[in-house]
Amino acid sequence: MVNVGEMAMWAGWIATILGLVALVVKPIVGSFTKISENLTKISHTLDLVNKDLESSKSDRQSIHDELRVHDERLDRHSEQLVSHDEQLKTLFKGGNRHANDK
Repeated sequence: MVNVGEMAMWAGWIATILGLVALVVKPIVGSFTKISENLTKISHTLDLVNKDLESSKSDRQSIHDELRVHDERLDRHSEQLVSHDEQLKTLFKGGNRHANDK
């Protein structure tokens, strides 16, 4: 014969296990799912930021290269100015000497 008390005990165990799953395990699994989704989004965002940083790095490098070219041009012009200044000084000295010779 089926013992009603024993059936009630098993029904209680099953209800307890289902309640534990519904109240404890399901929210924890849901939280892990949300955390996993957020980590995936953060990983994607970090990849985009890394690409932007690499692009910025190449831009900075090209700017530095252009600045180096401009600095070299300025140095050449500075040297030419010094050379022209020396030529002018030589011309004026030479011009004064010819004026004094007359």
